[in-house]
Amino acid sequence: MLRNAEKWLETTHRDTLTEVSQAMELSRNAADLATAAPFLLTVQVPYQRQADADAVLETIERLETLTEGNEDLVLPLARIRAAIASLLRVSSPQSMLQTEVAQIDMNLARLQVRFQRQANSTDAALNDRLVWAALDRLTSEARSVSRAREILEVGEINRRYNQSRATLPDTKVAQRGLQDIEAVLTSQSSDLFQLKYQSLTAALDAENALFRIRQLSGDISSYATQRVQAAQDRLGMARMRTTNDLKLAQAGVALLALFSAGVAVMSSLYVSRYVTRNLRLIADGMHQLASGDHNVTLPDKDNTGDEIGQLFNAFGVFRSNARKLDRRTAQIIRQNTLFSSVFSGIKDGVAILTPQGYIEAENDKLRELLNIPVDADTHAKSMDDLFALSAFRRQNDTDDRGGYNEYTNFRGDVIEVRSSQLPDGRSVWLLSEATERKRIEDRLEEIRRVEALGKVTGEVAHDFGNILSTISGNLHLLETGDAAATSTRLRRIRTAVDMGVSLTERLVAFARKQQLEPEVVDVVALVEGMQDLLDIALPQTVALHFDLGATPLHVTLDPGQLESALLNVCMNAAQAFADTGNIWINLTSQDGQAVLSIKDDGAGMTEETRRHAFEPFYSARPNGEGTGLGLSMVYGFVTQSGGSINIQSAIGEGTTISIRFPLSDGPFVASDDISHAGTAVVVDDNPDTATSLRSALASIGYKTSVATNFSDARNKILQTQDISLLVSDLNLDHGHSGTQLINLALERNQKSYAILISSRLPSNIPMLNRFDGRFAMLPKPVARTDLIRAVAEVKGKAAEGG
Repeated sequence: MLRNAEKWLETTHRDTLTEVSQAMELSRNAADLATAAPFLLTVQVPYQRQADADAVLETIERLETLTEGNEDLVLPLARIRAAIASLLRVSSPQSMLQTEVAQIDMNLARLQVRFQRQANSTDAALNDRLVWAALDRLTSEARSVSRAREILEVGEINRRYNQSRATLPDTKVAQRGLQDIEAVLTSQSSDLFQLKYQSLTAALDAENALFRIRQLSGDISSYATQRVQAAQDRLGMARMRTTNDLKLAQAGVALLALFSAGVAVMSSLYVSRYVTRNLRLIADGMHQLASGDHNVTLPDKDNTGDEIGQLFNAFGVFRSNARKLDRRTAQIIRQNTLFSSVFSGIKDGVAILTPQGYIEAENDKLRELLNIPVDADTHAKSMDDLFALSAFRRQNDTDDRGGYNEYTNFRGDVIEVRSSQLPDGRSVWLLSEATERKRIEDRLEEIRRVEALGKVTGEVAHDFGNILSTISGNLHLLETGDAAATSTRLRRIRTAVDMGVSLTERLVAFARKQQLEPEVVDVVALVEGMQDLLDIALPQTVALHFDLGATPLHVTLDPGQLESALLNVCMNAAQAFADTGNIWINLTSQDGQAVLSIKDDGAGMTEETRRHAFEPFYSARPNGEGTGLGLSMVYGFVTQSGGSINIQSAIGEGTTISIRFPLSDGPFVASDDISHAGTAVVVDDNPDTATSLRSALASIGYKTSVATNFSDARNKILQTQDISLLVSDLNLDHGHSGTQLINLALERNQKSYAILISSRLPSNIPMLNRFDGRFAMLPKPVARTDLIRAVAEVKGKAAEGG
């Protein structure tokens, strides 16, 4: 009876599962179809659209296979197939129409920029400027059609465009501009208004097809749900029948249990003596093993093949394993002792972290290296918590140092941090003290710089020797020669002097000591404005390509020096072409930086040339052409402006030069709500920088004095009453720091403020944390707008806190 019930339930369950599985597969394919169909409208690449369409058709074929012989679903599937065909028919033209509309809109945008530039030009006549402004508004009317969402809206925009077009004056400027606009509007297969109308019509057809697909897919899912419910009903009936069969079987089992109990009582009385005695022997032996006596023995029962003999054999195996466990435990204890000795005695700091990043174990050297007192916060759960308690801050990414991070504190101590993953997901962190090695590396770098300086000195001496020889020879000829040649000799002397001035300016630029006039500049607009200059400066065999983007990128730098640097790099690239070539100029924003990339498809550089490219007087041109100062000047300007420059090149693959500048917040407008009257002190060992900062502060009402060394600055702070503002460089003479002066000034006067400036600002200065709200930091070079903004912000924060 139980066997028959089991077979019946198994058959019913198998059939039900098959039907439910088919229904679920039907529902899943219907859902996939409803989900995948809308994506046919968003795919722009034709072969990808066809691949997605083939996948949708395969889904329909699977649905037809699953519903084969079911008349209820033949018509819905046929309607779905027709809706998919309709969707495919309109998706490709719609994508092409949208692309054409976007292309025309982009061309109109360029044309509008040109009209705006002409309208704002002060060199043109007033009537011409008014015509350019009208052309700008007409272009704006034409561009608005690309943003239309309704068919009626397209017609209304077309009507407004024709009205604006009719109001244009009948002048040559207006007609020429109108011809440019009409040429752009009809540059594709049709004009912009017809393209937009066709695009919106195709979109409505696509939405209609999608609605039918979703509705029919829902009908198929409902049908699948009905099949699942029917299968559940049949399974419930099978369970009810099986329950009745089991009740009958239970009565038989109860009778059998009573009979078995009697047999068991008789058997237990028969074997009680034999089984009980041997079990007692085994139990006593196990107790002795548990107490540590691994030499205990039991009688030999190998000849008996019953369960008691098997228990005796199992006891022997257990005793053998216990002895092996003792030996393994002793070995582990020795290993743990060795590990503990290494863990506590190693001179480096070691921490073991869980897979979740929490500290599982650490040695005493870890907190000692981080200068964290033993009685400090003991609730640090991760390495980030420990670093937050210390004065050390990370100075580089892992990739910059070959797999380890470098941390420093305000005293200049250096720690190298490495981490390694363990197979179980945990990690080991190793902190090594590297201050002395870092100082040795810095010393070696200083020696290398001295060697480079020697090379530069020799080259400069050679060039200036030639210049002085020219001047000396012509002076001698002026004194002894014919007076009729005086103008020629004076011209030679003047040319030699100009060469000396040019050489001096280039050396100053490389040394990053040139006087910059930084301001907040939109790099996109600046590079865009240089297109005409670059077209004129470069040979006609060089093709320029620009990808500047539409988003403004504001940085703080000297715009004239950036223009010179870009022109210099492009001229170098043009000289790398044997015949014709291309130069691509791109502008992007990455990780808070503006990235200016200049790429060419010229001959490329060798690795040796690439390494020495920024060195002064180094030139790879044949026959001694070039001064070797072009890229060195660019390098000096970029680094002095707080940026970085990188060269990627290979022979036969061209060269890419990437220049990065930190992004600024955009042009700053000072608030009239904050008064800037008071006494200010500027401290900087560069007199030019100090003078520039004093002028900026004086322009907003401060009575400003200047100090160029630590001693004079300290005396001014002690002798001047009621200092309102202190602006100080970080690194001063004789190893002194601007933080000392700021600490002194802010302690003496609770109403004063301070700004710390440097080309290498630390991430945090613990000794000044207590002055939060009265203290700010600015990177060098400091633009006037950035300085005024910082003063306004620090005074604004103090006013809010007060």
